[in-house]
Amino acid sequence: MEEVFDKSISRRRFLRTMVAATAATTIDWARIQALASAIGPKADYPVVVIGAGIGGLTAAAYLAKNGFPVTVIEQHDTAGGYATSFDRAGGEFVFEVSPHYTVGVAQYLEECGIKEKVELVTLPEFLRVVTPDYDLIFPQQNPKEIISILSEKFPQEAEGIRGLMGQLMNLLQELRKPIDPKTISSTHPVMWSMSNQTAAQFMDKYLQDPKLKTILFALGPGLGLPPSKLPALAYGGATAAYMVLGKVKIKGRPKDLSDTFIDVIQKHGGRIILKTEVEGILTKEGTVVGVKAADGNTYTAKAVVSNASAPATFEKMLSPGVVPDNYMAKLRTYRPSISSIKVWLGLKQQIRGKIKGYQISISDSYDLEASYRAYLAADVSKGPFAVFVYDNVYPGYSKPGKSSVSLLMLCGYEPWKQFEADYFVGRKEAYRKEKDRITQMLIDRAEAKVIPGLKSMIEVIDAATPLTNVRYTKNPEGAIVGYEGSMNNFGMTRIKNRTPIKGLYLAGHWGDPGGGFVTVMRSGQNTFKMMMEDWGHKAG
Repeated sequence: MEEVFDKSISRRRFLRTMVAATAATTIDWARIQALASAIGPKADYPVVVIGAGIGGLTAAAYLAKNGFPVTVIEQHDTAGGYATSFDRAGGEFVFEVSPHYTVGVAQYLEECGIKEKVELVTLPEFLRVVTPDYDLIFPQQNPKEIISILSEKFPQEAEGIRGLMGQLMNLLQELRKPIDPKTISSTHPVMWSMSNQTAAQFMDKYLQDPKLKTILFALGPGLGLPPSKLPALAYGGATAAYMVLGKVKIKGRPKDLSDTFIDVIQKHGGRIILKTEVEGILTKEGTVVGVKAADGNTYTAKAVVSNASAPATFEKMLSPGVVPDNYMAKLRTYRPSISSIKVWLGLKQQIRGKIKGYQISISDSYDLEASYRAYLAADVSKGPFAVFVYDNVYPGYSKPGKSSVSLLMLCGYEPWKQFEADYFVGRKEAYRKEKDRITQMLIDRAEAKVIPGLKSMIEVIDAATPLTNVRYTKNPEGAIVGYEGSMNNFGMTRIKNRTPIKGLYLAGHWGDPGGGFVTVMRSGQNTFKMMMEDWGHKAG
């Protein structure tokens, strides 16, 4: 296959990307803990964290546990960002915004001191995929069985299936190995070969059938880009990890996790301030000295960790001239990720065990590029979508005789701009009409494909659009994974968590390594590491 970049560019991109991908396994935590212990007095190092999403809470937990004074300031009335939940019908139903599943979080939970307080439940299966010709259930932690299922359905592609899956498994092994830049092409050949490929180019090397490609792409993470724009390493690394390690869900509600983080932060002397918006990051001679809140209060800080969006951080919170021009120019080449449409349904019947699968991926088309265009156009008649049957994860999720279901479709922001001005001044009649229309269309599709009689069971309906995401998170265009993780904005080519402004760091899906639940936890961890290295170096 023709190379996308010349060899020198490929090597630079590859090295940067792989350093990012293996960061969590190469951190010398004994050294970091030693640095943290030597920094003092701790009272001289107050930190303000802007935003109480999971990335910000993770960074705050590491800091608080190591004795640093931390103040987390959140504009919403609850912590967690997208990892939150809300009640409806007087508490009869509790609906989750996200996350629906994750992988590899145990390390971060343990290091933050909350592992014993969080129960992880393994999903009953890896994924159920429904297309016009197939209805397949793939098992957890069993790549061989996945190969068998796919090879039975696509015997003419059996060799390619084995080749592609073998590459994914080899990739996962390589991700666990340390990297020596001098020998990287021989010690990490799979990563080297995939480093300048899109997911489409990677799959095209092994597969021909568009039906098979659609199914295999559904097995990957929902990163919001079509195969032609998604880095092969982003698709391959996450897909392999999910297949081998298995998908898990946090038992209880996402808000429970956020509350657990808050408990740990407060236990170690940290503060959580809700319903307070930070309007400015204060600097002196290019160095952070604190933040100013919209209520007029100021908070002194040796460092500021922004869990807010990068556009808001650099274009709204900092004074003109503080951010270097070349840095801003680079940021403006990035764009917010895709957003989402979400429908929550409270059912007056128990459907646990009656419907197959917890996470059900539904696609009526085998044209992945056309499916992406349907997302961008908010075309709910054509866009692939997912159904989550929460009660199939474990018994007792919903109250007796009830069930909780959610429908999720990725969605562009452009179709919602026509409602934007009216929406934010409270004139929502036209918006609600459109929201109700798409809600009913998704319910109709879910009923036709996976839950017969769904409409007759519904007791409660709620829904969210990209404008809802903007309202609650202030993420530009309702982005659900920060900046779009495209070929020119992946791995270490992304915005760094250490910024050009001394004392200002990022933590969360707008920074490095990007969007996703476990990924923002890694972001918070890496930000703590950077701060200890910066402060420890100065102290030393």
